[in-house]
Amino acid sequence: MAELDLVLPPNVASGSYILKPPLIKKSRLTSVDRGGVGKELSDGYVINFSIGCMFGCNFCYVPAIQRAYDRRVGTLTVDNDWGYYFAVPKNLAEVIEVTHWTNWKGKEVMLSSTHDAYLPQLYKWTRKILERALPAGVKFCIQTRSPLVEQDFSYMEAFRDQIRLQVSVATLNNALSRMIEPRVVPPMRRLEILKHAKEHTLETGIIIAPVFPRVKLRPDLESDLDQIATVLSEIRPDHIYGESLHKRGTNFTYIEKAIGEKVVIDGLDKEAETLFHSALGAHNLIGRWWVEK
Repeated sequence: MAELDLVLPPNVASGSYILKPPLIKKSRLTSVDRGGVGKELSDGYVINFSIGCMFGCNFCYVPAIQRAYDRRVGTLTVDNDWGYYFAVPKNLAEVIEVTHWTNWKGKEVMLSSTHDAYLPQLYKWTRKILERALPAGVKFCIQTRSPLVEQDFSYMEAFRDQIRLQVSVATLNNALSRMIEPRVVPPMRRLEILKHAKEHTLETGIIIAPVFPRVKLRPDLESDLDQIATVLSEIRPDHIYGESLHKRGTNFTYIEKAIGEKVVIDGLDKEAETLFHSALGAHNLIGRWWVEK
């Protein structure tokens, strides 16, 4: 069973649950004309196959969603701090097998929206999903912060027309990054993932998010965005998106505890959008800013 494969720290609550097939579900993380929220991250479909995410980034919006709609999933409750509860379906292998993948032939599916598909606890399952879905014609927007994705690049290359590989960075300031996403590899290592993906002729993208306001660890927002744009001018990803920090549930409590100061986002969305486009434009890059709804 899937949960027996998990290797988790002793302070992480674990559990099990049953996932109803098919593995692909509807998602609103797509364009408005497909009935979504205006984010081009899929054709309206998603694959999520864990509850919780071991990266546990303190700015994440997912725990607010899970606590609002699914406080208990199978034997697992989601009342622990984000990053300290985790489970995969005990029937995941069966759901992968019985999903009629050809039903989504030619459709782009996000992998994944509530967790990173290339967590150390999940990446072998992700490969199994790709091995069933890609030959069936399913397309993927793979969103990750994990270098483990590079292990699958050679396989993905044979299906390059069906893959969009994206990473996200909030800042290039290592001090701030260590505080807000301490379990994730440094930002520059994530940008190297894009370089390696392009070497395998894969379509690439980046989400610059969440853009933080000026804080003591990183007071110069303009320079931070310019440094990101400078690196991207060498990589030339196919897609660039940006989004500012938003308040969701208890994420500000986690953030402020981590960085040791109060976070103020009044006026941030508009200012960050302006600086985002200015930084990209200075390097002949074009991006799409996601406005807070």
